[in-house]
Formats: sequence, structure tokens, C-alpha cells
Amino acid sequence: MLAPAGLAAELGDPAPPLQVAEWVKGQPVDLAAGKGKNIFVVEFWATWCPPCRQSIPHLTELQKRFKDKGVVFAAVSDEQAPVVREFVGKMGDKMGYAVAVDKERKTVAAYLEAFGVSGIPHAFIVDKEGRIIWQGHPMADLEVALTQILDGKYDIASAKKRFQARQLMEELYGLAGKDENPARQDGIVKELQALEKELGTLIPGKRFDADEIRKTARFNTLLRDYQKAVSQNKSAAELEKLEKPLLEVAPKNFDPAEFKGGVQVKGRWQTYMLAVVEGSDEAKIAEATKQLEAVKVKSPVVLNELAWSLLTDPRIKKRDLKLALKFAQAASDACEGREPAVLDTLARALFANGKLQDAIAQQKKAVELSTDKEIRDGLTQTLKEYEEKAKATGK
Repeated sequence: MLAPAGLAAELGDPAPPLQVAEWVKGQPVDLAAGKGKNIFVVEFWATWCPPCRQSIPHLTELQKRFKDKGVVFAAVSDEQAPVVREFVGKMGDKMGYAVAVDKERKTVAAYLEAFGVSGIPHAFIVDKEGRIIWQGHPMADLEVALTQILDGKYDIASAKKRFQARQLMEELYGLAGKDENPARQDGIVKELQALEKELGTLIPGKRFDADEIRKTARFNTLLRDYQKAVSQNKSAAELEKLEKPLLEVAPKNFDPAEFKGGVQVKGRWQTYMLAVVEGSDEAKIAEATKQLEAVKVKSPVVLNELAWSLLTDPRIKKRDLKLALKFAQAASDACEGREPAVLDTLARALFANGKLQDAIAQQKKAVELSTDKEIRDGLTQTLKEYEEKAKATGK
């Protein structure tokens, strides 16, 4: 997330030194010492951040690929050193670059806060002249930018304008979401249209559509309010009042009843799990089961997840196999029996309920429909287990 334009830092500025408390992996990275020789990638991350963890293999691969060309990667976390050290130790060679701890947040302030960035992971490229010349999500255009820089084809002037466009887009999204300051929104739109004309494109693969962005921003804001009301069990009248403006900006395929069912499923599933994990109050379990069974949802994905969790979640000591089969069958019906993963769940539910031949039939369908070799091999192995069980029991 970027803050509005007008912040102190901008692309082309000298890169601040990495003032960190400790380097927990690799040699300390000194930007000043590397000036004229190295290009640096400084990434901000955290052990608790799923997108950060997902980017680690990509960053490791890039460090390997560009190491011989003088590119040095450094990751900075503001967590406690023992937490970072333990995580990095477990990663081993899978995290193949220097890692530092910035417990006083001096480097976080000099980079993230100076550029108005509030989300991680986020990376900066420092060129051989010691300037910050690129910043963004490490899974986005980092590789492209590094290649262009090394080939001498990187255009910092265009990069500055694209950064400006991203800031303006964030500002427009925020104002439109709250339905505030239409005059400022119109001004931003004109600026973005001018930038698109100059740069060719602002959004990869599509043209800038101000109406679409405004509508999407407003929809997402209203949807959050609606979700909150549903989770708080607001009355039908209150929900209907929220639905009216929501539907005016909603995509054509948005189904409020389906969305409401999905929100209710999440809450009721949590209640159900609390009851069955504790396992001591039969009346509480019965009521939670009744509420879960009553959810009105048509999504095969949601129904399949419910069934699979009922069948496999290790926290459940006493499984409701009939309820699992009900959800699995509903998921199969919802996708018309065309999804291998759903059929695999249905087969497991049938198998768990002692319906071995039916389980085998559904598992065979799952194998036939699977197009991924690795997944198909797994489904085939499960099929063999069902067939062996049926043969051994004579069922």
C-alpha cells in the first residue's frame, strides 16, 4: 500500500545506509563499500508474513542467477533477532541471501516509511551509483528491472512516472471507496490519463478505466461493511439496507445470498470446531452441528472444504461422517461431478461411511478427469487402497 504523493523520498535519491542491529545470515551488506561495484536489492519482510515466505524461493533464485553480475540481496526484518534467527536457520540454503534484524526500525523508516509503503514484502534496488532506482513487490517486476539495469536499458524517468501513477491510483482507490471528494477524484483521473498516454500503459494487459476502478473500490468498501454485518448476525432489515447500495456497484455475478452463506459458514465452522475439539458437551456439539448443517451455500469449493475438513482435520476426535458425506455430495452436485478434487473428497467420504464400491466408482472418475500427472498419480494410489480394502473385506 502506497501513501499519497508528496512524500520526502523518491526514486533517484541516494540510498540510506542499512542501519541494522544484527546480521543473522551472511556477510554484512555495506552499500557505501559496494558503490561503483555492486547493485543491491534490499527487501523488507517478516517471518509471520505468508506473502514474504512465498517470495523467498524467488529471491533465492534471483540471487543465484545474478550473483556473478555483482547483484547482492539483503533482507531486513524488524522482528526480534531470536525469532528471525530460528526461521532463517530452519530455511538453510533455501534462503540464499543475507538477512538482517532492524529492531529499532531505523532502516524501515529510511526506506518503507520514507516512500510511504505500509505493506510487506517490499523491495528496493540500489544501483552502482548508490541511488534507489526501483521499488515494488519482489514478485512483480523485480527480475525485469534487474535485467534492464544490467543491460543498460533501465529508464529511471519512466520508473518515476510509474511510481507516481501507482501513488495516484492508490489515492483514487481510497477516495472512491469512501465516496469522498469527487473533485479530487476527477483531478486524479485526468493525471492518470495523461500518464497513460505518455507511458503507453498503467495496468499490464488492459487500459486504465476510471469508472471501473471507482466502482470496484466502492464495491469492496461496501462489501466489507456487509460482511461485518453478516458476521454480527444483524437483522434481515439491516442487511437489506446494506445490500441495496452494494448491488448498485456489484459485479454481475455477485450473489449476496451466496456471499452471506460463505460468511456464515466461516463463523459456524469456528463454533463447531470449538465444540468438537472440547468434546465434553454433547448438547453444545449437537447445536453446533445443526447450525453448520443449516448453512445455505452453493459453492463447490466451500462445500468441499467443509467435507474434507470433517474427514481429515486431526483436531476432530469423533468425526461426523454422515455430515461429511452430505457436504461432499452437495459439492459434487454443485460442480456437476466435473472436479477431480471434489470427487476425491466424495470418494473418501463414501469410503469412510463403508460404501466401498461407490467410493471406488467416484475415485475412478476423479482419476479420469485429472489432467495433472502428479495429482493423477496420487488419486490412482488412493484408488488402489480402496480396491485393496474392498477385496480384503469382500465388499
